[in-house]
Amino acid sequence: MPMSDKFEPDPEQHDRAMNEVFPVYIERVMLRAIMARRLVPGTCLSEGRLAFAFGASRATVREALVRLQGRELVHVVAKRGWFIPEQGCDEIRATCEARRIIQTGILNLTVPLSARHAGLVRHHLAQQHAALEDGDISHACFLLADFHVCLTRLIDNPAMTEGMRSLMARSCLAHGAPTLHTARAVHAAHAAIVKAMQEGDMPHARALLLQRIEATAGGHTPHGSHHPTDLKAALAPVLYRIEREKALSSPAPISYRQSETQA
Repeated sequence: MPMSDKFEPDPEQHDRAMNEVFPVYIERVMLRAIMARRLVPGTCLSEGRLAFAFGASRATVREALVRLQGRELVHVVAKRGWFIPEQGCDEIRATCEARRIIQTGILNLTVPLSARHAGLVRHHLAQQHAALEDGDISHACFLLADFHVCLTRLIDNPAMTEGMRSLMARSCLAHGAPTLHTARAVHAAHAAIVKAMQEGDMPHARALLLQRIEATAGGHTPHGSHHPTDLKAALAPVLYRIEREKALSSPAPISYRQSETQA
């Protein structure tokens, strides 16, 4: 029997790969939803509703929730299920102290910014500006929190980056969504930090960064009493953003005729 040169995927291998990757994807979407203030403390994370929202099995959702529990972003209440926890004063202080230590250390490694790093951070600032101009406060909330993850990413240490992502998500749980006016002020502060980093002004960059961290150390700001029960609707804007970003970052497919012309 002649061998075919057509690739035949192994369904079992594909299923195994999807089972390993999908919980990580669900975890990442929910992390982003927390940072965007789409999921707030007190929200009940029904395994069934999350399974419906993601088109996944309850076992896959449960694995993602266990991963989030490891980040201290969800907890289990006996006989009631999974919930997003409130952040107490001790948790807020611990988060801020960890950020002070890690982020000032990152400044030591990245100031002055290289041209490549400056481009990456300025692109992030441009995204913040666009979200604020659109009045998309939820997406702006995510980007303002993710700014600190972006700075951590510059040192090319995945473990440190994931640690900062967890810290920023916890910080977001302690504070409700800002007004558009406040969000613009935070964006301006981020731009000032980047400017000082580019100029190699370490003392000024450090002072500005610590000022931002201290602003989150003073305790809770309310999220409001609304806890989303329709998790699919709550997550939909985040899922849309992620899929759109994936589409924009993927190279456009080249047709056979186009590739012939280029050759």
